[in-house]
Amino acid sequence: MTGIILDCDPGVDDAIALALAVASPEIRLRAVTAVAGNRPVETTSRNARRLLDLLGAGDIPVYAGAARSLAYSEPRCSTSHGEDGLGGIDIGSGNSIGSDHATDIIAAALAGPQGAELTLVAVGPLTNLALVEIKYPGLLARAAAILVMGGAAFTAGNITPAAEFNFWSDPLAAHVVLSSGADLRIFGLDVTSRVAMTPDFLGRLARGGGNSARKLHDMLKVYGRSDPLLHDTCPVAFLVEPGMFTSERGYMQIDWSPGLGEGRSHFWPEMMETRPKPSNVSVVTHVDNGALLTLLEERLVRLP
Repeated sequence: MTGIILDCDPGVDDAIALALAVASPEIRLRAVTAVAGNRPVETTSRNARRLLDLLGAGDIPVYAGAARSLAYSEPRCSTSHGEDGLGGIDIGSGNSIGSDHATDIIAAALAGPQGAELTLVAVGPLTNLALVEIKYPGLLARAAAILVMGGAAFTAGNITPAAEFNFWSDPLAAHVVLSSGADLRIFGLDVTSRVAMTPDFLGRLARGGGNSARKLHDMLKVYGRSDPLLHDTCPVAFLVEPGMFTSERGYMQIDWSPGLGEGRSHFWPEMMETRPKPSNVSVVTHVDNGALLTLLEERLVRLP
């Protein structure tokens, strides 16, 4: 069983990733930390709490983290998931979240006796993780692994021609995390652009599960009108079935200075002699979409 902290910004695809983690016995979800991204952190943290309560996982704590990126005074948010971040679907008010700051929770977990066995799964902007590294240099490298949804090594961006949303939202944080020396696996648009939900998948989810599955179906139906891609499910699915994915080692750096290229991922595969520095990431490039959708369906219909 892999112990994880899920750092997220729910977001409908975050909701599916969270549901998959809860529904998978291979994963022990120790805590959920929230960051500003798809919506402001007050909304994303509340959404994480509401989702866990819906999924029958009310015992898992939720903590709010960074309210803005490192370099900007306001968060860079999106309304592609609706004003409430969950497509306007009513899932209840939820209980209260923890009073501690998310970065303190992540740092304490990594510094604790089981820190070297902990995997961090980050599916929003990397501000919380970067703040941990800034405050405690070298601590991120203690994690067993860090799985990141962000960037685009070989493809164009989805928020600007140059950049993927999470890395664009806080490019300086992405730079800090990529420079941390941690064991990083990057699930960027190169792989997430292959993970598209289908009408058959949505239909089976609506018919086969309980209240949780139906609510997730309703969110996906709204979200799918603008984006059919289940970006944030990829890192969690990797923990369950890594054989579905193909990766490539290399060196990645991020443009973090303001300008047209802000948030752009530059990647040099390991085989390239012109690689400027040693490899620092594994970039995931392919996934078996049919197998991933089957996994999602099988797990999500089990939820209460």
